[in-house]
Amino acid sequence: MAFVITNQQQLGPTLKGLRKQKGLTQIQMAKQSGLGQKTISLLETEPWRCSVDSLLRYMSAVDVAMSLDFIAALRSSSEEW
Repeated sequence: MAFVITNQQQLGPTLKGLRKQKGLTQIQMAKQSGLGQKTISLLETEPWRCSVDSLLRYMSAVDVAMSLDFIAALRSSSEEW
């Protein structure tokens, strides 16, 4: 399943949902990713305050990858529906 994130307010809840889907607490996630529990919390509540490195480590721990696409492509594909 793909998640389309177009603003910073969508990122934190999406990350939290991915972690919960894996059945991990923030502390377990911190151990698995090598990040601190406070960083996990920040990524889920205020991701704009964290580094790209922290985001990528978090994503790796929940087995997801990032993909970038042009917004125009997203709009045209949704218009086909």
